[in-house]
Amino acid sequence: MPTLGMRGTGSFSADERPKNYREGILRIDPNTKATLTAFLGMTPDAETTDPEFKWFEKGLLSQRVIVSGAQTAGDTTLELQGTAPGKVIKKGHSLFNERTLEVVWVTADPVNPWTALTVVRGEGSTAAAMNDGDGLLIVGSHHQEGAPLPTAITYDPTVKNNFCQIFRDVIDLTRTAIATELRTAKPLKEAQRDALELHETGQEKAFIWGTGVEDVTGAQPERTTKGVVATVATNIKDFSAGVSTDGWENFLQDVFKYGSNTKLALVGNVVLTIISRIARNTGTIDLVPAAESYGLNIQRYITPHGTLMLKAHPLFNENPSFKDWGLVIDPKFVRYRYLRGRDTKYEPNVGNPGDDARKDQYISECGLELSHEVAHAVLKDANTFIP
Repeated sequence: MPTLGMRGTGSFSADERPKNYREGILRIDPNTKATLTAFLGMTPDAETTDPEFKWFEKGLLSQRVIVSGAQTAGDTTLELQGTAPGKVIKKGHSLFNERTLEVVWVTADPVNPWTALTVVRGEGSTAAAMNDGDGLLIVGSHHQEGAPLPTAITYDPTVKNNFCQIFRDVIDLTRTAIATELRTAKPLKEAQRDALELHETGQEKAFIWGTGVEDVTGAQPERTTKGVVATVATNIKDFSAGVSTDGWENFLQDVFKYGSNTKLALVGNVVLTIISRIARNTGTIDLVPAAESYGLNIQRYITPHGTLMLKAHPLFNENPSFKDWGLVIDPKFVRYRYLRGRDTKYEPNVGNPGDDARKDQYISECGLELSHEVAHAVLKDANTFIP
């Protein structure tokens, strides 16, 4: 659309004008080595006022308990496995034995240490002996007409944390070097380009492999942010024994058990090759190029469990140890966090006054918020396909 007369920043569309320096950097080439960082630049971020940032996670506790030890068909006190498992159960709950199909009614609220239930057996079903490890599924509550209010069950959130890491990459040139004409490029611009690539790649590596440490033993605290690999604890799949079609589908089933129906998969080329072989072998995988999403050139992989937006990650591909690795990220539960006033910026002339040289730097104090780790996944050693 043409613009008549003088143009100010207000006349640019919201999508056209980057809101901060970091977004401007990433819009230049989002398909760089810093793929995850570029992705974060296209999603909502959040400011923090402390280098340690925290967030709350809350999900309903499992509506299921596990039988501890053998129980006869006539037992009316059922023992449960785990620490205080009965806290999710109250008087009036119906429990369904997943193996025997028996339904029992809970007749009293569990008491400390909440490891035993008082029940009536075989309600609308046949009472049967229970085995150690049988699952009892809560199938709702039932109450008499005119009954008083039942006991409430409440859930507390869990506090999670991570740190902002200070990233700094310096440009250091004599003023003679800056003034020298080269055949390749102007020295300062070339140095700026190199420092910027180092800066964004350093962030990327921290967001993937960082371990989240706060060291207070020095004159001042020093922090690193925790990345995806150190955060994900539930969905970690080692395919070193080979990737079969069934094994891959079971992995996808776990990946989409929690969270969004569409997730971003950043993988090495070896993983892409394995997925392609599965597609050729089964003829059931829809693996097609897709339009840009979050500024990235991707492939859409449609599965019965959900959709993976596949992108080869350059850092995985350039390192032999990680060509067969991959990360699955749920966009709903990942955010870029930065300390107030310390988002990525370029600071010129930060050297000592009077020096016949120029020092500039890129500096960021930022970290990764990866919440609800069960919604994400890490896969590794996926280098052999088993037909």
